Amino acid sequence: MNIADRIQELRKKKGYSQEELAARLGVSRQAVSKWESEQSIPDLDKIIAMSELFEVTTDYLLKGVEPVSATNKKTVWTLSAGLFCLFAIVAGIFSFAANRFRWDECLFLILAAGATGWLCARVILVINGMFFHKK
Repeated sequence: MNIADRIQELRKKKGYSQEELAARLGVSRQAVSKWESEQSIPDLDKIIAMSELFEVTTDYLLKGVEPVSATNKKTVWTLSAGLFCLFAIVAGIFSFAANRFRWDECLFLILAAGATGWLCARVILVINGMFFHKK
């Protein structure tokens, strides 16, 4: 997919006609038509304006590649909560099964294991951010 295809796809996703996009960017409809038919390329200021209008990066418009960004909040929460629960459940099963701890000691072990799971999730996210960037 090239820049012309991306402009057209993003315009259609937003529900804009060529005329509407042109009006928002301060250009003629023919200019938008030429961009989408690969007859010309938008100026840098128009690429920046389109990236803001379409809520994408200029890298995406120009190259079709989104940079690796910070992991979204939902993913962070899901991973953290998931590992918290997993570690806590495993600790709970083993502490109750061992039959060596009082209930308050079991509760402490469950919470400590959950906190360890939470921290493991954060470490995974940091390592992922450092070492696994898309090219």
